[in-house]
Amino acid sequence: MLGFRLLSLAVICGASSNRPPFFEYVKVARWLVHSSDYAVSSTSCASERLGCAFKGQPFGDIMSVTDGNATLSTGIVYTYLPPEDAATQDILADPRMSLTFSEKAIGCKSTAEDPPCARLTIAGKLTQVPDGPESDLALSYLFSKHPQMKEWSKAHSFKPYWMAKENISSFFFIDFYGGAKEFTVEEYLAAQQLII
Repeated sequence: MLGFRLLSLAVICGASSNRPPFFEYVKVARWLVHSSDYAVSSTSCASERLGCAFKGQPFGDIMSVTDGNATLSTGIVYTYLPPEDAATQDILADPRMSLTFSEKAIGCKSTAEDPPCARLTIAGKLTQVPDGPESDLALSYLFSKHPQMKEWSKAHSFKPYWMAKENISSFFFIDFYGGAKEFTVEEYLAAQQLII
C-alpha cells in the first residue's frame, strides 16, 4: 500500500523517474539543483532604483544556473552575469544572497506550495569565479547547459559567478509534509546524484 501511495505521489508531482524518493531528501535537493536551469535570486538592493524603493530592500531576480554538465553534478551553483545586471550591482555591494529552486519549474503537476512539490533555498554568498582554470571550468558548465550564453559576452562583459562550497551558509528544503528538512553543506555536497 505504501508503494502505491508513493507512486501516486510521484504522478501527482510529475516527478521524473530519476527523482530520488522523498525520504532521501538530500539527494532530492541535489536532483532539484541539477535538473533546474534557473533559480530565483534574492539580494539586498544596493541603492534606490527600479524595483527598489529604498537601499536594503529585498530584490528578487531570475538567474540562469547550472551545477555541472550532462554527466556531472557538482552541487555548486554557477551563473553568468554582466556588470549592468541589477543583481550583480547588489552582490558587488553585499554578496549575501539566496537562490530558490522549485520543482514546479521542471514538471511538478501540483501547485508550487504543495509540500511534495520540492523547493529549496540555498543561502550564502555569490562571488565571481576566479580567473584561470576555475573560470574556464565554470564557463564549460554554463555553456553546456545554456549554449546561447556563448554569444552574450559579445554585447556585455559577462563573468561567471558561483556560490562556492565555503560560501554556502544554510538550506531551506521541503519535499514532503512535515516541515523543512535540516542538512549540512557537507551532506549536500556528498549526496550521490543521479544524472538525468
